[in-house]
Amino acid sequence: MAHALSFAVSPHQLWNLWHTHSSDPASLSWTISVLVLSLVGLLWSLSRKSSTRARTSLGPNGSAPVCPPDQLKDDLKGGVANAYAFERQLTVPFDVGDVRVSKILIHPIKSCRGTSLQEARYTPEGLENDRKWCIIEAESHNIITAREVGKMVLITPKVEVDAASPYGGRLTVSFPADSDCETFSVPLNPTDDLLADWPVIEDCRMFGVYLVEGYVVSSTLDGPGSRTPSEVLSDYFGRAVHLVMKGPTPRVCPPTQAFPKLQETAKFQDGYPFLVASEESLEEVRRVVSAFAQDESPEARIGGIDRERWKGGGVEIERFRPNIVFKGSGVPFAEDMWRRIRLHPSESEPNSMGDEARTFTLVSKCTRCLLPNVDTTTGARDAAVPYKVLLKFRRNKDPARMSKPCFGCNAVVGGTGVVRVGDGVEVLEWASGIGV
Repeated sequence: MAHALSFAVSPHQLWNLWHTHSSDPASLSWTISVLVLSLVGLLWSLSRKSSTRARTSLGPNGSAPVCPPDQLKDDLKGGVANAYAFERQLTVPFDVGDVRVSKILIHPIKSCRGTSLQEARYTPEGLENDRKWCIIEAESHNIITAREVGKMVLITPKVEVDAASPYGGRLTVSFPADSDCETFSVPLNPTDDLLADWPVIEDCRMFGVYLVEGYVVSSTLDGPGSRTPSEVLSDYFGRAVHLVMKGPTPRVCPPTQAFPKLQETAKFQDGYPFLVASEESLEEVRRVVSAFAQDESPEARIGGIDRERWKGGGVEIERFRPNIVFKGSGVPFAEDMWRRIRLHPSESEPNSMGDEARTFTLVSKCTRCLLPNVDTTTGARDAAVPYKVLLKFRRNKDPARMSKPCFGCNAVVGGTGVVRVGDGVEVLEWASGIGV
């Protein structure tokens, strides 16, 4: 804009130029040129300001305008994502209806296939057996994820509880049929005697930032002559790797803008003990994906999108790898505005937990990477969906990472308890502004 406006002169100066040089043809041409360039610069400047106001439509103090949820839902009907509507802040509180837990998911080995449960125990470090194990590079100790190796999502860990076992059961790990890798089983909760024989790695590296302690799982429950988990997994990955179980040293969670003094720990989760999301948010993502896949106008262009594949918007919740999924608010991304929630057992279940043990605090939104682009059934990474679509309407939601798109919220809990499908959800405290 500065380049265009550098040609602009004031009306008084234009009159003086015209009056002085009107009798000289060469000077007159120069004066007309200045006039035209000034007019172009002025029109360009006005159009930019108007465009910016239309895009942001900022309210008082530079904040995004607020709107009732019903109006937001009306704004989102039809067509491609309405960026202006998505930049609005929801007015809070609003009626969330009968919100309940609709799905519970654990991912025993980080980045491998998840398991849907009807109920799960939890501690402040997360759901029982969720991200309790991971796979690391044997030399660098870097934790491997499906961001780099998409076929990890085809490895299927299954928790098999057995009260009669000295280990409380087993974790059975299976592979795709065409991998030629045999299924193996390891102790679910190894005894101290068994752990004494497993090497300890103190510097399992996550994102090059976190150092996490873990045991190299060095034995199986498959009998004499069976290969170790490291040997089987190294065949699958085509390089030397280890299966690692989280050690006892706490792994501290990073602080968030809302909670700069956060004192929580986790296992091998990316950041925090729990990830929550809602079916309404997923449905909105599906709607927007479908809209972009079917809209061929220039403004709806997304590089690499397979229009035929995604015209139905079929993005499944498993791609986002949440732990607890809610349903019932009727408002997409309502969870963005929930600061504290409390779970209530359904009427058929006894309530033996204290209030704090059932209270979850949403500490931040979950900024997304390319992992949800990995197809959970094939291990192939999509060129566009959902990441590039999320960039269109879910950026500028997390104050710490405004350039990243968000889906779901990170959470911590006040104690130990059990969560069940059908549990009710009560909103105890609302977030303001752009949410948690």
